[in-house]
Amino acid sequence: MPLKLTISDIKEGYAGLKKLAQKAYRKGDLKLAMYYIQHCSVLAQQFNWIYVDEELERLLKQIGEKIIAENSIDTEPNPNRVIFMDDFCVSFVLTIQYIDALIASGKEILYIATLPENFGKYKDILPLLEAKNQVIVKRIPLTQGNWLENTPELYQTIIDFAPSQILLHLYPNSFTIPALYALPSSIKTYLINLADQTFWLGARLIDYCVEFRPFGVAVSRERRGIQPYQQLMLPFYPVVDGNSFQGFPKECEEEGKVVIFSGSDIYKVLDEKRMYWNLVKRLLDTYPEVVFLFATKGDNIGMQFLNQFIKDNNFENRFIYTHFRPDIDQVLAHTDIYMGTCPASGSLMSQLAARNATPILQYYYPDTPDDETEQSLCINDKFQISYQDEEEFMQEAERLIRDVEYRKARGERLKKAMIQPEQFNKALERLLSTNESPFPVETKYVDYKLLDERWFALEKAGFLNTMPYLFGLLGKWNCFKYAPTLYFKKQIQTIKNILTI
Repeated sequence: MPLKLTISDIKEGYAGLKKLAQKAYRKGDLKLAMYYIQHCSVLAQQFNWIYVDEELERLLKQIGEKIIAENSIDTEPNPNRVIFMDDFCVSFVLTIQYIDALIASGKEILYIATLPENFGKYKDILPLLEAKNQVIVKRIPLTQGNWLENTPELYQTIIDFAPSQILLHLYPNSFTIPALYALPSSIKTYLINLADQTFWLGARLIDYCVEFRPFGVAVSRERRGIQPYQQLMLPFYPVVDGNSFQGFPKECEEEGKVVIFSGSDIYKVLDEKRMYWNLVKRLLDTYPEVVFLFATKGDNIGMQFLNQFIKDNNFENRFIYTHFRPDIDQVLAHTDIYMGTCPASGSLMSQLAARNATPILQYYYPDTPDDETEQSLCINDKFQISYQDEEEFMQEAERLIRDVEYRKARGERLKKAMIQPEQFNKALERLLSTNESPFPVETKYVDYKLLDERWFALEKAGFLNTMPYLFGLLGKWNCFKYAPTLYFKKQIQTIKNILTI
């Protein structure tokens, strides 16, 4: 049995990585400093015992100022110019929604794509934007290998365009952060807080935080130090990417079958009670007409879990794993029911279901803080979608599976309840022109202890293996110096491995 780390061990390793980042900065090695900052953020995102790190924020600001020092200039911002900074560069997150809204408001727009030019999903987004006359498209790739060389270009591009505002659509550990910290205060920055459930970098550079649900408002305010005046509420809608339907497995096409689709990163469907999987099993055991499709990234540990679940329950040809689907919008259009994930859910998939009038079957644990289905969908109509009682969930499942008219009516109600494109366009225009929230900024109680336990459960269950990751980053002697508990556990594990050979 491998030795497992405690959360205290993980914090100790994190502190060691941070010391190495600070040491590298003092020696003038900015690339190495950023390397360790990146790994700090990866570790923090994995376990989320913190949501901001003030020491890293100061270090990133110092790095940005050092890179830009000689070229740092102020600028007279053009009130009609906006930059959209995009790390994702794909059509299925929030780029198109925001760009279309900016066009509708008559803004001059510079779109900056920060992924490498050989990134496979560029084709999904850049041709769409290049075809819009109001949008200037600029590619400035920022990776671990080139961010230091390309940061001055990114900074100068922003200064030359002279925007009054920048919308940030960033990865939680974006390489744009140093350049953004160096910008003059006359350019206002708005973070689209898509990763509101996890740690991210850049909390002290932003002027405003655009939230999409009360859970994110609470975390930003209570754990990131974002001030209430900085918080602006703007729910979003999903876009149609136009990819044609690639079809379903033959098992779904048999007469009388009811297709339930679900999917997410594996971490969203794992907890010690395995509630999501218990519910899937109950559905398949109770309703022989159901075929269950599940989409996720095909990592080895996740695949082992899925294959074992199928084998243990004899669900061959009834529970079918599918890889990432580029036609996800059409998948949900052809699905009878979408089942949300548990203990954590994803708003984008729920919104795609609602857009296609596909009803949602959702279970949450009682008092879960991130019950985002109603938060992200019930904008124009308030009603119950999710259930916190297992038997009530199964009763709703019965109606959706067996009653076609009920299924259709629920889907249509969902479609009307979510924010509509015209509403979003007007709301964003108001947000940028007044810096006031177009929707009420509501908050909610968040049980952080529950969240801490949920994130750490992945390590305890063996879906993460943090010990070799941390030991490999720190190295033997730095581990001994900065994280002695981790060092000795690693040595004991090595001895145990030798003895069992």
